[in-house]
Formats: sequence, structure tokens, C-alpha cells
Amino acid sequence: MRDDGTGSHDGTGLDDRARLDNATGSDDGATGLNGARLDGRVAPFWPRRSPNFLQVRTALRGAVQRWRDEHRGNKHRGNKHPENKHWADECGTAEFVIAVSGGPDSLALAAAVAAEKLPAHVVSIDHGLQEGSRAVSEGAIAQVGQWGLSGQVVSVRVVGEPLEAAARHARYQALGELAGHRPILLAHTGDDQAETLLLGLLRGRASAMGEVSDYQGHTLLRPLLGIRRAHTVGACRELGVAAWNDPHNTDEAFRRVAIRRQVLPLLDQIIGGDATAPLVRAAELLREDDDYLHTLTPKPECSAAATEQCTKLATQQPPALEIAELGPPPLARRAIAKFLQQHGARVSASTLAASIAFIQDWHGQGAVSVGNGLELARQAGKLVLLHSSLADDSQPSASST
Repeated sequence: MRDDGTGSHDGTGLDDRARLDNATGSDDGATGLNGARLDGRVAPFWPRRSPNFLQVRTALRGAVQRWRDEHRGNKHRGNKHPENKHWADECGTAEFVIAVSGGPDSLALAAAVAAEKLPAHVVSIDHGLQEGSRAVSEGAIAQVGQWGLSGQVVSVRVVGEPLEAAARHARYQALGELAGHRPILLAHTGDDQAETLLLGLLRGRASAMGEVSDYQGHTLLRPLLGIRRAHTVGACRELGVAAWNDPHNTDEAFRRVAIRRQVLPLLDQIIGGDATAPLVRAAELLREDDDYLHTLTPKPECSAAATEQCTKLATQQPPALEIAELGPPPLARRAIAKFLQQHGARVSASTLAASIAFIQDWHGQGAVSVGNGLELARQAGKLVLLHSSLADDSQPSASST
């Protein structure tokens, strides 16, 4: 958009901040040369020309609006953690929890949350996997505090292999325990989506992240899937924020990093353009298909909106799926994948193949390890999730990679 300073009302003379604020009826007022508002109040923290930050804010606005429209009038659906003094002391009246690592994606998301004045509380998870990790988390909380957001650092212990999956499991568990029924905002971008699609294909199972998904009864909301990493990096540059660059993001021993640094650039070269964009579109179509097929799929005994009563029940008897209700393999695979994801187990092509064998080729075979200390077995006409007796993922990795 051209900014010619004419002050015209057809939109061509509006800067990025005014353009987005006019859409919501907010009024940030005029600013002087020192950044102070001429009406005596403090000016916004973002610059007048910030096209990348505008993209992040717009994406956030749309995702939150869709979430609220879907759940309007049912705010406390699946509330595992009713309001209490601890939450009020830590998080005030927050409607969302934001996961912030200190990297450009999550800092840009947090800044957009602050600019949109969303009631949110920031959590930075310290995995303790690198020297100085606590200081990085504390720095991220200090930064979002400058934007007026409350926040805290939560330390977790990462147990199991592969390291990336174990760290994600520990992180989501900690975020879920704090958030309860409140959605957890995650800063995955379209680039992350493309990498996830390729990783899934290499595991023999195409998968894509959804804007809204469930993890052990907690809602994950990813508002930035429709924009690119270049926008979040650019937003931080516009905001004057020095984001943290995780050394793990350059370690090609991680498959995701190798795909990012080797495979995607090669695909760009092969097609003579941006390979990520069509991969993102393919992931969106895959997700639409999955979302529809899930409406036809039998639901696990404990639904995505897990309640305190359901949680207690799961500690008394193992979560289970009735085999007779699973339907044909395409639907059964989706029901089993959803079931495993809800309970923090890993989903892979081999796991799903073994699960289908439990149904179609049952001859007394033993349980299958599904990670995070869990295994899947067949008992009395059901697929049940048990605490694992196997030791392959019971110890932390001996390597930092």
C-alpha cells in the first residue's frame, strides 16, 4: 500500500497501524516526534510502518475471532481447573496462555497479543537442555513485560527419546496444567507446517497441524499457520526486538532442521520458486479432509474436552477404544491417532499399522510401545492404553542433540 501522506479516506493514505486499528474502532491517537502521544497518553510500542507486524496481528485477530465464534456462550467447556486464587495471583483475568521461547515467532505473537489487547498470560518453558536456558526464558518474560503482558518461567524435566518429541511432550504437559480450559497460543508458522508435512510423509503418515487441536484435553491454538517465518522475523525487526536464536535450530542432526536447511532449499531450486507455499496449501487440504473424516469417526471414551471426572476415571481404568465401534480402517486409523494424541502418546505409521493388526489380524500379539511411557494393547475387545513396562523411552537422552 502506498503511503503518500495525503490523509485521504479511501485507505491509500493510511499507515499500517492506523489501517488495522481503524478496522477495530481503536484509536491510538497522534504521536509526536519523541513517540509520546499528543493527547498525553503513551504511544503504541510498534512503529507506524510495520507491514510484517501487521500480518501477524491480522492472523491473530482472525484466529481468535474464529475461536470465540465457535465457543461463544460456552466459555468454560471442559474446564479442568476452575478459577482459584493461585490462577488469579499468577495470571489475573487471562483468557489465553501464550507459549514464548524467546525466538522471533513467539515474540512476534506475544507482541501481537499485546497490541490487540487480548487478556493473556505468557509462559516460557525452561527445558534445562542448554546452559543458560533459564536466562533466555527470563529474558523473554522481561521483554513481554515491557509490552504490558504478565508472565512466568516454568521449568520442566525432559525424559525420553527422541529428544525433540520428549521436550514437546514435557512442554505441552506443563502448559496444559497451567492453562486448564484456556486455549494455549502457539507460534507455529506456515514454514513449520511445511516441515511437519514432510516429516510425516517420511514416517509413512501424512499429517498437518490444525489451527485448533487437542493435546491431552487441552486446546492448542495456532494463529500463525497462514503466514510465513519471514513475517515474524520481520516483525521483530520492526519492533526493534533482538530475538533469541536456538542453537538447536542449526543442528542438522535433528530431522526437522535438516529438512529446513537442506531439503526445502533443494526443492526451491528444483521447482525454480518457493516450494513451501504449495506444501502449506497441501497441508491445509489434508487438514480439511481429516477434519471432515473425524466427524465420521467414533470418539474415544474420554473426549477432547477432558473433564476432572474423566481424568480421575482414567487413573482407575485405562483409556480404551471399543474395537467394534471403530469402523473401516480409514476411520479406525483416525480414531486411534486422535486417541493416542489426546493421551500424549506418539503417532506413527508403524503404530497405526500395529493397531489395525490388533483389529484385523488378532492372534494374541503383545503390546506396542507408543512413547512417553505408554503402550497400546488389545484387551477384551478393546484397544487400551497402559503404562509401559518397556524401557526404551524411560531415560533421558545421553546427548544434547
